Amino acid sequence: MKATKLEVIGVVFAKLRPGREDVFADIGCGTGGVSEFFAPYVRKIFAVDFDERAVEETKNRLKSYNSEVLLMSGLEFLKEYDYDLVFFGGTKQIEEMLEVACKKARRVAAIAARMEIAIRCFEKIKSLGLRGELIVLNIWRDYELAGGTAFRPLNPVFLVVGCSSE
Repeated sequence: MKATKLEVIGVVFAKLRPGREDVFADIGCGTGGVSEFFAPYVRKIFAVDFDERAVEETKNRLKSYNSEVLLMSGLEFLKEYDYDLVFFGGTKQIEEMLEVACKKARRVAAIAARMEIAIRCFEKIKSLGLRGELIVLNIWRDYELAGGTAFRPLNPVFLVVGCSSE
């Protein structure tokens, strides 16, 4: 199971700007790293995934926080629950999910490994009348090389952010 890199989570956090009274939804929560990072800063976390192993791992990570970890589709969750901020860790049904989430949430963020998906998300957010932002995150990590320090690039991540005109 892939996990969102901590450096990416930091940028998502800065863009979503959570507040103490916010309800945060992590759609496609995977291992729960994003939810765990946000948990101390928001009133409640909803972590949603359709993978049973992901849900179990996330339940363990979030047991000391005000959270609900749900085994269900992201689209179903977005239609049935209330939330202020949404993070999409997966892109299956992303355009349909953005359509629903952007009507209820103040801010949304989605990450994508493929540029075409990121552009579709960005265009969808703009078509809904929201302010959109498309960011490419390139992370390099150090390693030892011949007694010195070199850097190795990781795959770039595309981050799409949308927010209401607040």
